[in-house]
Order: sequence, then C-alpha cells, then structure tokens
Amino acid sequence: MEPLSSEINENIDMKHVADTTGDEILPGMIVQGEIVNLDQEYAYVNVGTKNDGRIPIQEFDEPPALGTVLPVMLVNSRTVEGMHQFSARSAASETHWKRFIEGYQEGNRTISGRIKSAIDKGKLVDCDGVQAFLPFSLSADLKGRNESEEEYQFKIQSVDKKKKNVVISRKDYLDEEMEVRWEDFSSRYKPGDRITGVGLKYVEFGIFVRVEGLDALLHRNDMSWKKVFKQRKVLKLGVEQEFLILDINRAERKISIGLKQLSDDPWLSINEHYNTGDRVQGRVVTITSHGAFVEIDDGVEGFVGNQDLSWNKSGVNVKDILKKGETAEFMVLGVNLEGRRLLLGYKQLKPNPWDAVEERFPTGTVCRKKIKKIVKFGMFVELDEGIDGLVHLSDISWEENVKSVPDSYVVGDEVEVKILDVNRKEMKIGCGIKQLGRSPWELIK
Repeated sequence: MEPLSSEINENIDMKHVADTTGDEILPGMIVQGEIVNLDQEYAYVNVGTKNDGRIPIQEFDEPPALGTVLPVMLVNSRTVEGMHQFSARSAASETHWKRFIEGYQEGNRTISGRIKSAIDKGKLVDCDGVQAFLPFSLSADLKGRNESEEEYQFKIQSVDKKKKNVVISRKDYLDEEMEVRWEDFSSRYKPGDRITGVGLKYVEFGIFVRVEGLDALLHRNDMSWKKVFKQRKVLKLGVEQEFLILDINRAERKISIGLKQLSDDPWLSINEHYNTGDRVQGRVVTITSHGAFVEIDDGVEGFVGNQDLSWNKSGVNVKDILKKGETAEFMVLGVNLEGRRLLLGYKQLKPNPWDAVEERFPTGTVCRKKIKKIVKFGMFVELDEGIDGLVHLSDISWEENVKSVPDSYVVGDEVEVKILDVNRKEMKIGCGIKQLGRSPWELIK
C-alpha cells in the first residue's frame, strides 16, 4: 500500500475556534493542538478554545517539546478540573484508519506492516498505524516470527469498517507474487535454454537451486557424467553457476535443470579414445573391498578389481598397492558401455611371473625365503615378487596332529623350504620344511 499523506481532518483549527466555546468541539472530533505545558501526568494542550485541554503523558513515547503542534481528539464533552480531555493516540489512530479506508476504497489490496506480537490464533501487525490480524494459517514464511523490525507485504483479506477490524494474509501475497514470477519465467524461458542460478540446499536426491526467484531441482543424475562423485564438490551453495533448463512443469510448478548437459557425454565417443590393451593414466578416487575406482578423464571412470591388482594368487589388500588420490598407470582390459565404465588392470603392466615359474623353481629346489603370512592351515613364504609358496601344517613337522603353526615361526623371519609341487595353471606352489630332513620312520628302519 502506498504511504498515505499527512493531511488531518481538521474539523476545527485554532484560528477558527479562537472565539468559540468548547461545546463546539464534539467528542471524537480531531483538531490541531499546541503543547503549552508539561507535568508528570499530563501534557497540556491549547486548541484555541477558552479552556485548555490535557493529554495523559503515557500516550507519548517521550515527553513532547513545548510548542509542538499535533492532532488531538476530544475524548468526551465533560471537563475535568476545568480542562477538556484529549487523546493524541486516538487522533493518530483515527487518522491512520481514515487513510487506510481511502486507499482500500480506491482498490488497493496490498499493504505493508511490521509484526508487533503473537496472540491466540495469529499475530498482530502494525500497518502504518492500523492494527491488522494475521492468522497463523495465513502466515506462510512468517509463521515462526513473533515480532519484526522489517516490513513485510501482505494482501488484505477482509475489512470490517464498523469494528475497524482488518484481516491480512501473507500466504495470499506470496501466492500472487509466485504466480507473477511463474508467468514471467514461462514467457522468457523454455527447455534447452541456459540460465544462471545459486545453490540453496543439499538433499539426498540432488540440490535445490534458486533461478529467477523460483526454486529449481538439479537432480543427482543430472549433475555429472561421472558415476561416482560427491555432489558437494560439484556445486557449492551460494555460488552462482550456469545450468541448462531440462523441463518446466507449470501445472506442478516444478523446474528441472541440468549441469552435466552443458558438456558432451564423453561416452558417446568412448571407443574413439580407449581400446582394450591401451595404457592409461588415472587418479584413484575410491577404494572398496572389491577394488578401486579410477578417474581417467572428466566423466570417464574405470574400475580395477582385486584380482587384477597382483599376480599373487594368495590375495592382496588393495590399500597396500593403491592409495586414494594418487595417480597411477593402468591397462584397459575392456569397455563396459552399458555400465559406463572401463575395466582396468594393474598387474597386466608387468610380466606374469608364473609363466616361467617351473623353470625358476623346479620341484626339489631348496631355498631360504621370508615368511609372508601365517594362516590357520599353514604359512605363506614369498618366493619372489608376485609368487608365494604354501607350507601346509602337515609339511612343517614330522610330528603327527600338528594343529597350528609353532610360535617359533614369525612373519618376516626367513625359513628354509623345499619346493614340493608347482601348478602353474592354478598358480600354486607347495613347499615343505619337514622334507628337508629324513622321516623318523626311515631312521627307525
């Protein structure tokens, strides 16, 4: 609502009533008065009549200065102690009300005001001197506020002129504003257009982005061509960025936007850049119990499984070979178009030590090697890089019923073993310790 003018309904001014009696000023009438004196209880006012009037001092936030001219209302026709009883507060309230009604009758249905307090079922709002009621059900974004210094806009819902009651709605105002924004947005944009926006809030399925005063959804599926990523690294809240409009649903008031669509899908031409057998550089982005995800290029990721990390069949811990964040070289083993993932190998960059294992470790060979790992059924010794041999419990000692590796064997210690069996196909080598000496049964014989 436009600010109202300061004009006062001066039914009587001081010059006009200079020679009249107080009876000509009727109760409820507003006239101009000048502050002529003050005490602790009253501000004394001259309205041009034979008798001065007085106003309760508590009506003022601060005592008025002598000589101040202000509109006052005659409370009643009776005098007290020879003085008329005036009210500056009532005069101001009546003046504001008349200005409000003038604007309302001219068709103005929007009004601004400050929240003063919360009462039963709603809030009281000061709208330029007119007290209005804002029901909780129509409070919208102001439901949690009980007072404010800031002015807000409202729609006038109803006016009772007789009781001087005004009911306003924040919800109706926002709905109308939203409709205007949607009308403007729909007329200016269409799917496929580029638009700038600012991230507002992270949610499980994406990010809400403010575009042209409206909330749009950037779904997780439309953030990046990558399969694995953290959305907080893709888009920072509060930072302006460009997006592509994917859909505008006016009926449901939903806007879908995309970020990855601003660039070409790298998988449309993946076979032009990557083929089986290629060597590629990649950065390890995620390590799992099954292997590691590797970023080869923007939007192009690969996966190297545990089985392709080392030629050692006894199993490896991926964290012992690859570190998150490091860059390493890999070999492309395949291209999974449906899964949008390169199949990578790490061990394939090195010759398979098992190809010549029978020549290097023929049966009967005796060698001294480090204990690599102790397990329930025996212990592994590292014969060479990528080649482990198993010393089974039954091959540690000629003693019968050996149920665990003796405490004398410690990981890292060197032990002398004898090659018992080599299975290149299954990548297994059997070793023994007891076979280094003769069986006690042979000695008995």
